[in-house]
Amino acid sequence: MFKTNNFTLLYIESDLNIRETNAQFIRRNGLKVLETDNSQKACDLFRTQKVDMILIDLHLTNENGLDFIRCLRQKDISTPVIITASHIDQDILIDAINLNTTRYLKKPLKNNDLLDALMLSAKKILNCHYSSAYTILHNGFSYDPINKTIKHPDGEIIQLSRKEYLLLELLINKKRLIVPYNVIESIVWQETLMSMDALRTLVRGIRKKSYPEIILNINGIGYKIDL
Repeated sequence: MFKTNNFTLLYIESDLNIRETNAQFIRRNGLKVLETDNSQKACDLFRTQKVDMILIDLHLTNENGLDFIRCLRQKDISTPVIITASHIDQDILIDAINLNTTRYLKKPLKNNDLLDALMLSAKKILNCHYSSAYTILHNGFSYDPINKTIKHPDGEIIQLSRKEYLLLELLINKKRLIVPYNVIESIVWQETLMSMDALRTLVRGIRKKSYPEIILNINGIGYKIDL
């Protein structure tokens, strides 16, 4: 059902049997699934892998799944999040709604309800302000924000890494502005430190996958995109 969209779901669930059963169902419906049983591993996967939507149980072993969502929303306000729980009180549900969660599913999950929530998440991604169409770059290049790829004039498609597409999308969203180094560090490197050498290497990687003039260096201040 989702095969043409190449979506990846991050599934955070402490119960191995439940996680494997639901992950198998999700994969059968065409999504890629990254599995983990705790929020720390989830953070690592989110930083290093392409993640389009999240499915998380609120009652993780020795953890509150809502804390992970709060942390996520400090850096990312748009990734769809589906929450699950065997029981949930009204205050927690209100907190979850205020954190822009997409759907609450009561455990044990019903396949139809899960599929409906995944479809809703996919629609939210497709309706995102920068994902309704390709971003047209110069020299016949374009950027696909759904699949995180650069399309060359000859039709070749090049996949970007997580840091590459985070930087490119940041610059596109601020295309009329110079984005300072500290903002890049906060959005792209998030909770880790950024060195200038690492930033220059990242920019070179994007230029190599597209064209040299795509990103301009404003010496001593930051970067901007040539659009």
